[in-house]
Amino acid sequence: MPEFLKLLIDLISILLLAKIFSEGASKFGQSAILGELLAGVVLGPSVLSIVHETSILTNISEIGAIILLFEVGLSTNIYDFLKAGGWATAVAIVGVVIPYFLGYLVFIYFGFTNIQAIFAGAILTATSVGITARIFMDLDYLKTEESKIVLGAAVIDDIIGLILLGIVLRLIHGDLITFKTVTSISGSAILFLIITIIFGKMMSQKIFNIFQKMKQPYIILIISLIFCFVISALSIKVELAPIIGAFVGGLILSTIKQCEEIKTDIKPLYAFFVPIFFVLIGTNVDINAFNPFVNENKSSFFLIFILFLVAFIGKTASGFVIFKKGINKILIGISMVPRGEVGLIFLSLGLKNNIFSIKEYSTLIVVIILTTFITPVILKYVILKQKNC
Repeated sequence: MPEFLKLLIDLISILLLAKIFSEGASKFGQSAILGELLAGVVLGPSVLSIVHETSILTNISEIGAIILLFEVGLSTNIYDFLKAGGWATAVAIVGVVIPYFLGYLVFIYFGFTNIQAIFAGAILTATSVGITARIFMDLDYLKTEESKIVLGAAVIDDIIGLILLGIVLRLIHGDLITFKTVTSISGSAILFLIITIIFGKMMSQKIFNIFQKMKQPYIILIISLIFCFVISALSIKVELAPIIGAFVGGLILSTIKQCEEIKTDIKPLYAFFVPIFFVLIGTNVDINAFNPFVNENKSSFFLIFILFLVAFIGKTASGFVIFKKGINKILIGISMVPRGEVGLIFLSLGLKNNIFSIKEYSTLIVVIILTTFITPVILKYVILKQKNC
């Protein structure tokens, strides 16, 4: 089959099933991400074997990851982020530290390598702000103090996670795991973020004011994408993941007056590229790893159960760092549980860098899916119970 024809068939299959499965997920009150992951599992080698990851599809999906994090940055007003307050910061830090070290210890206990344990811990740190925000929106809970703390914490959580990702990727490429190395990598990552945000904030509005005078269609969108890609390229140059640059680019542009126009114009690109990213993640899942009649799979089920407990308890504990009266600590903790976009990006990088086998990758995918599937049900119950009190 000609290569281009195969690409077209792959794109048709991916986009069609992504939308069908996402619609099904929405009907059951779940995130569209869950539908896209399941579409990937069905299309992948272990079920229908229609879509196989190729270099072209991988590059397209990586553009999807960049657009995803760019949009997250655009939706995170930097001023609101800075006003998130000490409680949000405390929740975020505890919500990263506990799941990270528990995940690390579980992987070490099960006999995995040190670098696998480090990566697994990192995967368990990220909170999906999109899933939590959607639940708050549906239940008219966005204006509460708990909501503000959770959304602020989720953003800080992602930033810590992205810095952690930069550290882990550097360790993968040969740096020794020492306090000095980790401090150096953390410092360079934070320095990159600070310098980029400061200079980007100084120049971005002036740049967009100049180009806005042009009569070319979608000029603001094009310049915003160039802006995003430039910072993503710079992040690669300093040995950080391109998604870190994409997030920073979005964070900078969230403060300019053209922000709402960019967010509106980027929606079609988001709708095309981002599902491809999540579907490809799903294609790498091997469902044979969950065959209950295979004895060697029993350890995988036990690992999934333990990691889910770690993922759930580790994030729920973060709500208990708040000592302010009148705050629902359980609600805040449970709101931090869903893993999603950033965790899946971590996981895909782990597979591409040969940190995980397909079986280990599949196990961690299931843990992420369980947190996104179960949490909305519990969270809705907790919120409705509080409203009725």
